[in-house]
Amino acid sequence: MTRYNVAEWGLRHPALTAYLIGLVLLTGTVAFFSLGQTDMPNWTMRNMLLRVYWPGASAEQIEQQVVDKIERKLQETPWLDNVASTSKPGEAWIWVNLSNFLADPKPVVPDIWYQVRKKVGDIRDSLPPGVQGPYFDDEFGDVYPLVYGVWGDDFSYVELKKQADWLRDELLRLDIVEKVVEVAIQPQRVFVEFDTARLANLRLSPLALIEALAGHNAMQPAGMIENGSERVRLRLDGQFRSLDDIRHVPLKAADGRLLSVGELATVRAGYEDPPQLRMRINGHPGVGLAVSMAEGYSVIDLRRQVVDTLARLEPGLPVGVHVTPVADEPEVVSHTLNKFFFKLAMAIGIVLVVSYFTLGFRSGLVVALAFPLVLGTTFVAMKLLDVDLQRISLGALIISLGLLVDDAIIIVEMMLVKLHQGMDRFHAAAAAYTSTSFPMLTGTLVTVAGFMPIAIAKTATREFMFGLYGVIAVALIVSWVVSVLFTPYLAYRLLPATAGHAETVYDTPFYQRLRAVIRFCVDRRGLLLAALAVLAVLALLAGRQVEKQFFPLTDRADLIVETWLPEGSSFAANEQLAKDLDTLLGSEHGIRRWVSYVGTDTPRIFTDLWIEPPAHNVIKTYVLAEDRPTRDRLREDLRTRIARELPQARTRVNVFPFGMPVPASLEYRVSGPDRRKLRDIAAEVRAAVETYPQATGIHYDWRGPITTVRVELDQARLAALGLSPQRLGEGLDMLLLGKPVTQLRDGDETIDVVLRLTDDERTRLGYLQNVPVPLADGHSLPLGQLAKLQLAVEEGVVRRYNRVPTITVRADIPWYVQPLDVDARLKPQLDAVRARLPLGYHLEVGGTGEMNAEVDAAIGGAMPIILLAIVTLLMVQLQRLSLTLLVVASAPLGLIGVLLTLWAVDLPLGFVARLGVLALAGITMRNTVILVEQIRQDVAAGTSAYQAVIEASVRRFRPIVVTAAAAILALVPLMTDPFWGPMAYAMMGGLLVATVLTVLCVPALYAACFRLRAAA
Repeated sequence: MTRYNVAEWGLRHPALTAYLIGLVLLTGTVAFFSLGQTDMPNWTMRNMLLRVYWPGASAEQIEQQVVDKIERKLQETPWLDNVASTSKPGEAWIWVNLSNFLADPKPVVPDIWYQVRKKVGDIRDSLPPGVQGPYFDDEFGDVYPLVYGVWGDDFSYVELKKQADWLRDELLRLDIVEKVVEVAIQPQRVFVEFDTARLANLRLSPLALIEALAGHNAMQPAGMIENGSERVRLRLDGQFRSLDDIRHVPLKAADGRLLSVGELATVRAGYEDPPQLRMRINGHPGVGLAVSMAEGYSVIDLRRQVVDTLARLEPGLPVGVHVTPVADEPEVVSHTLNKFFFKLAMAIGIVLVVSYFTLGFRSGLVVALAFPLVLGTTFVAMKLLDVDLQRISLGALIISLGLLVDDAIIIVEMMLVKLHQGMDRFHAAAAAYTSTSFPMLTGTLVTVAGFMPIAIAKTATREFMFGLYGVIAVALIVSWVVSVLFTPYLAYRLLPATAGHAETVYDTPFYQRLRAVIRFCVDRRGLLLAALAVLAVLALLAGRQVEKQFFPLTDRADLIVETWLPEGSSFAANEQLAKDLDTLLGSEHGIRRWVSYVGTDTPRIFTDLWIEPPAHNVIKTYVLAEDRPTRDRLREDLRTRIARELPQARTRVNVFPFGMPVPASLEYRVSGPDRRKLRDIAAEVRAAVETYPQATGIHYDWRGPITTVRVELDQARLAALGLSPQRLGEGLDMLLLGKPVTQLRDGDETIDVVLRLTDDERTRLGYLQNVPVPLADGHSLPLGQLAKLQLAVEEGVVRRYNRVPTITVRADIPWYVQPLDVDARLKPQLDAVRARLPLGYHLEVGGTGEMNAEVDAAIGGAMPIILLAIVTLLMVQLQRLSLTLLVVASAPLGLIGVLLTLWAVDLPLGFVARLGVLALAGITMRNTVILVEQIRQDVAAGTSAYQAVIEASVRRFRPIVVTAAAAILALVPLMTDPFWGPMAYAMMGGLLVATVLTVLCVPALYAACFRLRAAA
């Protein structure tokens, strides 16, 4: 046996080779059916949310006294990219965003969050008194692929919660379920609402009600008796068990009469008022159950088990209670995977047909049998690498299909040539390995390198796109192993024992004409290369018309409708808007279901979803259309109708995008220390954005000022009456918003008993003068006698970016307009604003433009490493710098086809398509290096260099063309996919042009470099 000849080893050990083939098929089948299934790949969220409360503080006060101190400490966080915060009256949210340069985030991020907790804990004592928190949400990225709504028009929130609790407990019994979170649960309250006039007539203070209620219901130890062998505890009776118990609490009036709380106030049961959030399911109020999946399972199995469990539990629900799916991500995943499995089957069929028709039945069968071996090994690798079956990994398999047959075709082609030359099958297989294995390995590694820039680029998209470069790299390397080990064995079993004479193989009329064309190109190389230069110029001109894109929009059939009322609007106004929106959506055709989250955002139903913090004036509505065309129609119809019929709200009707989420299509950040100057600069930026005619919904993320009442206290009189501003504020807060004074204990429920004024007195701004302020002696005085009340305006929202006040100008554009192109068009106007900025002020592009620039810079930084790796591989193979440079010079040939194709079909050059262009360069160099190696081998065998160029090009024609045809046609199923479509078109056009130029121009370029001439 020749040393290191893998093909010969496999033929000399046929039983072991056959066993390995069976093992690969078996393990591949098992691995395939055990792979997880998702729509898009999961990636590690690098964001943590902190919440902090300081009741009574303005947005500016909590920003300066609380948020700034926390942010200063957070800047010590390792791998920190930025700290962003939103401050509102009495509350603030702080985002800790880690760097995308974090190499391996999955194991590292939890430890970083632990460090964040420790660092913030160290400064907790430095925060002002009364600050609550910070509270940490390091589960901000948790995904809930299933969300159900529990509703019934004849049932209260208490009754719905009881049923939701039961369903939650049952679902948690499933091993596949990790968490079930209840959504929009309304906390119960007991309100004791008193009339100030009634208390004044009886000369009673609200403090008397507080003391009576709290004292009557106190959980107080009463001692115990220990006599001899027994210990007997005393239990005081009187704790509240019902509303009547509260109504019957006695208290003494000033004139000595004994009255009850029920005679002085209205006692009623209710819910938190104003509510924090509400949920409306197809127009009905209800509560939700968000279900997350345990690690290592498939969402398809999650849906099946949850649906089966709910079907089993449904008879146990009261008549009239409904459990409705409002977000069903497994359904989306199943629909996506079914389409991709069909596309994969189509691509496999196309490649097999190409192989059969170009190589013949037996040769095509050998190539066909290599498919399951490569795919089986790839599925095993995907299982080991924790890569699920999803849009990225399945798309990668389809892209690689045409490339997988290349090595097998080369081996089979070379074996046929050796058979024609008179060798037997055994020696033909050994000779094929000797002459092609090393060039094929070099070509394979060069092709893999073409897909690898994103793999070594330090950016978050590396983790997101791992299914692309990881699967393709594994598949191509496995393809080489299969071609040198198993394909010779299969060819030995299936190819005929003998073949025709060698001289007839490339002497047919077709090859004679091909030889003449190649000779013409070599002899007229100057004219050909000039034509190539003209074609390159035309492609560059066409490329200037091709739109730029980061990630496209999805083909999901759902929409997100965002509605925002002005800052300072009441929750009641927002809830009424939700009801009006329900009426509007109910009149639209083509909507399967919808759910509105009033005052908050949707649960994170998939990873690539932008989540807003809670806000009393926002509604997020998830709308599921019947299909994608209906979704596109609804998107325009709803935008128009909501603007016309609900003009009080700012509305955004959006389709979910692929990739990293952003809150708006266009974002421009203006940062600086002075808020007034900041607003002036933001106004200039807004004016610049307004010059783009298709920009809509232009707004600031500070969301506008709010109205407040400034209470100017008479400090001297307060002191004389024994009052402090703190006690005055606590009293007003109790009277207007309500203050829990005790609890009603019902089983495992603890219900706050809240004392406050009646609705009429609490909700009238003009009544503020008459609000009674409790005094230390038990009496009360109207607020108007203790302070002057003046209307004022203050900031409703203050945002910061890296501890600097920052206003972001946001806008939307039509779906067919690319944000990157708009950024480019607005750049001159924005540069003019940037040039006028004072020292310390900054204007930056955010959102999609910022992420795209970051990814481009990261890939650009990785390209020298990739280029060095490719040149090293080529030098090892060719061992001549001139030949290596010739191969590298062929890399851009495919770009001509890419630009012309995208221009012709009017598709953007997106991030995924750009990865395809880089990969295309690797594929082109692969074909070139094998062709150049064949020329070198012929020259070494004694053929003249000129004749070797022509004959090697003729012999390499069929493998190059067959591989290109298989790769091009295998991409046909991806043409209609929104994610892969631009890449499919780009690679198809690029491969077509690159193949033609490789066959015609590379020989001419070789002859020109080495100044080859035909013999006289």
